[in-house]
Amino acid sequence: PTTYSPACLLMDMDSGKILYEKNMEEKRYPASTTKIMTAILALENCDLSEKAAVSHNAVYSIPSGYTTASIQVGEEFTIEQMLYALLLPSANDAAVVIAEHISGSVEEFAKLMNEKAKEMGLTNSHFIVPHGLDNDGHYTTAYELAKIADYALKIDKFKEIVSTQSTTIYI
Repeated sequence: PTTYSPACLLMDMDSGKILYEKNMEEKRYPASTTKIMTAILALENCDLSEKAAVSHNAVYSIPSGYTTASIQVGEEFTIEQMLYALLLPSANDAAVVIAEHISGSVEEFAKLMNEKAKEMGLTNSHFIVPHGLDNDGHYTTAYELAKIADYALKIDKFKEIVSTQSTTIYI
């Protein structure tokens, strides 16, 4: 097939057989697909009803023009609400709220992300931020991204959220 992407992978997830690949081991910037790993860690480390507070950093560290949930400093949301904001509109501020809730800071959360990647057998992935905004040294491969997605899709709540067409989050 003709593809315009510099790297891609088509894999039968049941058998693991690679049906088509293009530069599947090339380290690439994962952008918002980073949020899949953030969601995995939230689902494995939090109760969905836990309340997470919105910090100044979560709101103001996201540059203008990037997707946010328009949350405000001091508001509190459940982890479940933040996961919907993270995965449906791809809200970058929700990623920071989750990271700070779990680890206290984005930097400490990145360490947790990298530990999880190692646990999953990923050797060509390195995470620096929970949302995927541009950052040197933040990368994965098409092959490892497929492994991350496969792992996430085995979590029922993740499947439920990403299958949702729309939702409204209330304070």
